[in-house]
Amino acid sequence: MRRLLPIVILFSIFNFKFSFSYAQEVLAPLSSAMRPSIAKSIDTMVLELPFFEDFADYEGLPDAKKWLTFQAYVNKDYAPLAPTIGMATLDALDANGNLYPQASSNLFSADTLASQVIRLDSLTGTYQRRLQPSDSIYLSFFYLPGGWYGNQWELVGDAPSNQDSLFLEFYDANEQKWLTVWSMPGYDADTSGTTSHWPWRFANIRIDEQRFFNKSFQFRFRNYASLDPNPKSGIAGNCDQWNLDYIYLNYNRTIGDSTFRDVAFAEKAPSMLKHYHAMPARQYTASEMASALNMKIVNRYNQTLASNYSYKVFDTAGNQIAQYDGGFENVVSFFPNGHFQEMAVHSTPPVNFAFAESATPRTYEIVHVVREGVGGDVHNGNDTTRFVQVFGDYYAYDDGVAENGYGLTATGSKMWLAYRFDLNTSDTLTAVDLCFNRTRNNENEGIRFKLCVWTCQNGLPSTLLYKDEEKMTPQFNGRNGFCRYRLSQPVIVDDTIFVGFEQLSNEYINLGFDRSTDSRRYTFYRTGNEWMQSILSGSVMMRPAFGESALVSVPTRLAESNIRVFPNPARDRIQLVTQQSVSSEARLTLYDIQGRHIWTRQFDNTIDVSGLTNGVYVLRLYDCATGLQATEKIIIRR
Repeated sequence: MRRLLPIVILFSIFNFKFSFSYAQEVLAPLSSAMRPSIAKSIDTMVLELPFFEDFADYEGLPDAKKWLTFQAYVNKDYAPLAPTIGMATLDALDANGNLYPQASSNLFSADTLASQVIRLDSLTGTYQRRLQPSDSIYLSFFYLPGGWYGNQWELVGDAPSNQDSLFLEFYDANEQKWLTVWSMPGYDADTSGTTSHWPWRFANIRIDEQRFFNKSFQFRFRNYASLDPNPKSGIAGNCDQWNLDYIYLNYNRTIGDSTFRDVAFAEKAPSMLKHYHAMPARQYTASEMASALNMKIVNRYNQTLASNYSYKVFDTAGNQIAQYDGGFENVVSFFPNGHFQEMAVHSTPPVNFAFAESATPRTYEIVHVVREGVGGDVHNGNDTTRFVQVFGDYYAYDDGVAENGYGLTATGSKMWLAYRFDLNTSDTLTAVDLCFNRTRNNENEGIRFKLCVWTCQNGLPSTLLYKDEEKMTPQFNGRNGFCRYRLSQPVIVDDTIFVGFEQLSNEYINLGFDRSTDSRRYTFYRTGNEWMQSILSGSVMMRPAFGESALVSVPTRLAESNIRVFPNPARDRIQLVTQQSVSSEARLTLYDIQGRHIWTRQFDNTIDVSGLTNGVYVLRLYDCATGLQATEKIIIRR
């Protein structure tokens, strides 16, 4: 188990001139991760050579047509730049996504990934004949401990320590037992990544013992793990990941057979937007479109190959609305220098269109395809990657997958977390979607917090616009599931805002943290008087949600800090009465029913509304000196 590095140490590394030794950002491993339901019965199948699996075209449970056990988790997120898109991760979570019951700081047996039965006695297809040790049968695969190499605050996953290990075993049907044929102790990917700049390692094991040449051959991977004995509640969790990819078993191979005629994607498709994975439909404008995409295309062969890359965009009804064809380009071999496709028309294709601007929620699917030559190669599952662009009622920096937990620790009693969002038009904030990770023994379920909204000044959270009076606690909705926390009253906002919460204790709250996207420049936290920008690469899984319908339901009289308006409906003037005194810094802001800003002015008890057209408006009072805030619906009728 790789130990967590406290951020106070990170500050000293960078020689930041802040005296916040009592405050830390902390990433935690997941203690549970909801996985798809497991079939009640798994049919045993008998496969024949060749066996190939690169986990490219699905996620979740291993494919039952190839695998008999389901503890491993198939994903595209736990390590960047896999041999080809997708991998299987063995860790400390069981098939249901919970820490193993035997999990402790002592070594324990964790995941198993076992193949279906494979015939090694003979070939029964076009070329029927018996198999024997002289047929040079090899099982090869790529593996990676943890999630990558480099700075710990920029990594995905958790590297296994020296006492942890990964095993490969073959089944001896005659003796009815598993035999270890290969093993690897835990290590830090830095040991290979800093020298090769691509830390995945290749293993190739020859099957040459007669005992395995029968109708009932199987192989399996197993890992041993150990938990970090962290005394802080809510932090101990999943650990010691081993990622596997590109598993290939066949005859007529050699020990140096590590290149394959395969042009493929190495990472999943990105968002078509510059900053966000998702946006409220009403906030989207064409200026939000990215100018180009970053596509990772790899050639796993030992010589340059020609390939064709293109993408197509489809609306909700399946109609194609845009396309791009990058034509044919050569893609150099990945080996030996770790090169990906370098031709810009394939690696950084332009975004040559813009989604239509509309307030109607909608989704689009972008399908990316790369082909080797004209017809493609034999492994076409890794030749396609898709992205679904969502325009709904929320902003999202994250991609919806939590690889870690995020939280703050401090010696003080309160902490604040704030997340920046840039609005293109005034809108009504009605809720905040939060993804909390379930911790071991549910240690974080009672932590209290209050939702907050701040203005922006000089790139930092500034004036507190809103703090909900309701004390909320983490709610859980399965792996990567968001729960919607509705504000006690809607908040009309515009321009740049920060959305977050005030945490009422120094316990570890364990928010979902997506390591595949990097939004640290928008993430700020505070435990004292100064806001600090996050240095952790990733995105907190917090999504502000907006809705115009909430404006109509604004109560005529607010329960607290209320303001009375009369007459209402009004013709030319309105009178304002507050139950609390206001300072000279109090401001009034008026919005129309669509949330568009009309004006902002200094507080006055008498307001001239003769210039307004008939309709419903929302008047907001905020006094930054006293904290007084109130919102009132007014009607103009002549």
